[in-house]
Amino acid sequence: MNKTLLIIIGTFAAVVSASWYFLRPPSESAMIAAAEKAGAAGKPAITANGSGSVMVLDGLQNKSTARISSARTVIPLKSALAQEFEKARHLKAFYDRYAADPDGADAETKFFAALAMERCVGRGRGSQGPSEADKARFQSRLKENDPGNAQRIEAFTRVTETCEGFANVNISAADISRLYREAAAQGNAAAKVAVASDLYREQARNARGIEERRMSEDQLAMVRDALGTGDPFAIERAGQLLAWGSTQLADRKVGPNGDPYNARDWGPAWQLAACDRGANCGSDNYRVLNGCAYQGACGYDSLETYLQFNELAPNVYAAALQNRATILDAIAQGRWDWLGIAAGMGRTVTPAAVANSAGGARTTSTAPPVPVKRGG
Repeated sequence: MNKTLLIIIGTFAAVVSASWYFLRPPSESAMIAAAEKAGAAGKPAITANGSGSVMVLDGLQNKSTARISSARTVIPLKSALAQEFEKARHLKAFYDRYAADPDGADAETKFFAALAMERCVGRGRGSQGPSEADKARFQSRLKENDPGNAQRIEAFTRVTETCEGFANVNISAADISRLYREAAAQGNAAAKVAVASDLYREQARNARGIEERRMSEDQLAMVRDALGTGDPFAIERAGQLLAWGSTQLADRKVGPNGDPYNARDWGPAWQLAACDRGANCGSDNYRVLNGCAYQGACGYDSLETYLQFNELAPNVYAAALQNRATILDAIAQGRWDWLGIAAGMGRTVTPAAVANSAGGARTTSTAPPVPVKRGG
């Protein structure tokens, strides 16, 4: 009997050992190797237990020499006006609020009026929203009897009706820039980034080479001051300026480990960081609605899931999640060097004056620059 008992125990131990071996979680080195392989192939790294990019991200974060926070709880917007703007179907009311009392308008009223104008006004007059002909043309491009058509039509309506009422309002780019400057002078964080962006574009007109095209120390200080407030509009605008609107980070190393900068991985990270600080990133986000209307990519409950499954490759999405955490950690800890905007990281060479057609020196113009269309 003892011999039989020993055989049973031995068999049981062998089964347990084999089960543990085949079902054990992957080691950190295996996860990092899977992430690197996925990055090279542009495919999700599937580990031994079947998990994808989330497990890869955990492995990458464990490898980091600095502590990077995990996903954060969304912090609601503190301002009632900001909440109203983020959920508004029509933006003209924010311009009307400012126009009713321009002299008495506070910084926030001016900022959201400028943002509404900027989103809806191009060169000349604004948009009146979709006409019946526009709607008919859009519907004619949809597949007949497609069950997703109703969602696409609703998304199209939401995207195109935003600027209804602006048709008879003649607003210049100078008006938009002026309002941003006034709002910034009164302390609005996102307006400060808008002003820094305008100043940078003016500076870059005469710039030659990477160093001359970096932001000035004054511009970097404006961006740091704005980011320090945690304002989601400031975070989103700063991301647009740093990732796509300037060459501040060209040939620079960023993040806690000093990794080479890659706009592809950092661009969406700034948007996701703004989401964590209260920006509207739900199913009615403009980018989500636009994707549903024009691409048929409907049914996403948030901007993050839309980006994950519709726009970003798995390795880019995983990198964006880690960079999103780095951005928020850098802001919370004042580690501006992680974002490439610390004091001393501005341009080291001043752009030289460029000769005009008459042979004289042309210096940087003081006229308000024409702003590009921004999100936020």
